[in-house]
Amino acid sequence: MGIRGVEAITPMSADCVSGRSAGGASERPKRARRRTLGALAATLATAILVSGPGGGSALADDPDISPLDPVADLGDRFVPRAPGTKEDLKFFYGPYVIPPGWDANRVDLTLPLRSGMVTAVEPGMRLVSDGSEPGHQVAHIHHAHWFSLNPGSESDNYTYGLTDWFFGNGDEETKADFQQRSDAEPKGPIYGGHIGLHEPQPMIYMLHNKTSTPMVVWIMLDLTFVHGSMKELNELGDRPYHEVRGILFGRTFDVPRKPKSKDATFETAEDDPKGEIEWVSPISGTMIGTGSHLHPGGLRVITENYGSAERPCPSRGDGYGGTVLLRSDALWRDDVRFSEDFQMEVTNPAFRAPIHEGDRIRISGIYENKNHAWTDVMTHQGLYIDESQPPEGRCKPYLVGKAAKKRPKIDPRKGVKNRSWGHHETDKFCGKRYKAPPCERPLEDKGPGVATDTVTIASFQYQPGDRALPGEQGAPVQVPEGSSLEFFNLDQVLNIRHSVTTCRWPCNGPYVANYPLPDGKWESGTLGYDLIDGGSPNPLATTPPDLKPGKYSYFCRIHPWMRGAFEVVPK
Repeated sequence: MGIRGVEAITPMSADCVSGRSAGGASERPKRARRRTLGALAATLATAILVSGPGGGSALADDPDISPLDPVADLGDRFVPRAPGTKEDLKFFYGPYVIPPGWDANRVDLTLPLRSGMVTAVEPGMRLVSDGSEPGHQVAHIHHAHWFSLNPGSESDNYTYGLTDWFFGNGDEETKADFQQRSDAEPKGPIYGGHIGLHEPQPMIYMLHNKTSTPMVVWIMLDLTFVHGSMKELNELGDRPYHEVRGILFGRTFDVPRKPKSKDATFETAEDDPKGEIEWVSPISGTMIGTGSHLHPGGLRVITENYGSAERPCPSRGDGYGGTVLLRSDALWRDDVRFSEDFQMEVTNPAFRAPIHEGDRIRISGIYENKNHAWTDVMTHQGLYIDESQPPEGRCKPYLVGKAAKKRPKIDPRKGVKNRSWGHHETDKFCGKRYKAPPCERPLEDKGPGVATDTVTIASFQYQPGDRALPGEQGAPVQVPEGSSLEFFNLDQVLNIRHSVTTCRWPCNGPYVANYPLPDGKWESGTLGYDLIDGGSPNPLATTPPDLKPGKYSYFCRIHPWMRGAFEVVPK
């Protein structure tokens, strides 16, 4: 989850789908929808591709699907269902051609041909060729966001009030499951996000091809879908259907390495010069769940309600000054630290919390910074609010249903596992502590390298100095002490972004889920620009002239199998 560049938030963002009103039933003004569609179309311009959703039963974490499923399932969208009919669906987007090395954002727009409530959603990537899911070290969804058009949305933080946010997913592959929240209170509402007939649904994906060859993929959303308009669903009479509002906010930042850090952590609430990450609520209701997003290197996100300036929430000393709502820890598969194969904790399904108009919700991301530096990392929060349920209490979170009566008592602030690991285990690890092969390879002595002041990045190689090159061309580039080395990303003309990120010498082992890792000695930044994700349009980066003599190894954060080296030669 997370779109680059969001700072302290003013009301503008993110909702579940369609409009809202008391009791969960809602209809949007058609004239306003038409105006918004035109504005959004102008904003997205020619980046929008129109494709349609289909229906089926495969899950997003299934090992594979039939290559014909995306085509065959398109026909299911024309089949009417009685209100209240619940089924599992697959929504396919694409196919997308991802050029070699691309990590660019894609925008899509679909026009639903039926109305219904989404009660669970999880995205996945599938190869068009055979329906299989690529491993994380090959390709993955860096982030995915699903919006719905809602002109004048006071809680939209990303599209200038044009849309509401419904769902977001990042490296940690978070799954949104409202069914668990509904089941926690059997006599309470059924939660979800409503898709109205013919209401456009914008999608933003950052698809990351980590290889030097093109690939063609589908993006598949696995949904649980209950057919019917909000009016039809609420006329069924069993339990009320409530549409929840989705909120997304956060920030992208850099974490510098501090070897002498006392607690070995960077905490945005205390260490980020931009200050707190805050969203001020324009609405009142009941928060039914929230989840956090970090990048590898992140340890925890703490979410707090500070209340309004007039009615502040009390602190129990377990946060940074507000009432703690969630402590979300990063969980790594097999406890392999800083692995790309991880997930973030979310709130207990029975979690509920009051939220009042004017409340200040703040999040603090905590990253390790004693041995590593982390560039362009994120701390984001997604939360869901039911405006149909008036807030109970002022600030303190609580549990509903059987969970509220359990002994020993359950702490509503404690995060729980988001999903089973589920996805097939294609990620590999390195390191003896994990009973895996060594991270480093035996070092080949290629002698002194080329003496030059410029390294060109072309065709996924650092030339000269790339560890894959033979002889002098593959040896560390020689740089006199007191001078600089310039890197030029020639691949930028192909929209391929790169970085030069130093890592602990010799940094010559294969790319796996927990290796290589940045050591913080020097970082070029992202050489290349994406309209949504950012970066730098300047293809040049220069090392500082005060680097100490010695050998420096480096890799590309975007294509971590790329490796190079240079040596600062003493005078």
